[in-house]
Amino acid sequence: MVSSKTLASKLKFHNLPDSKFNKTQLRMGVKVEKEHTNSATVAKAIAKAHLHEDPKYYTKLKRLRL
Repeated sequence: MVSSKTLASKLKFHNLPDSKFNKTQLRMGVKVEKEHTNSATVAKAIAKAHLHEDPKYYTKLKRLRL
């Protein structure tokens, strides 16, 4: 599970519009982050935070897992 301090830092990205992010990357991100939470809203906020730092975060993550 995500710690409350970490979660608070990630949730600040929740209000950014989805259009600011690559649709495929965001979809991949939500799927990955749902492994850590039952909330689609929290998963999307975490994905947005990662994508804000690195727009290809989930493609890179997928590559590393292969």
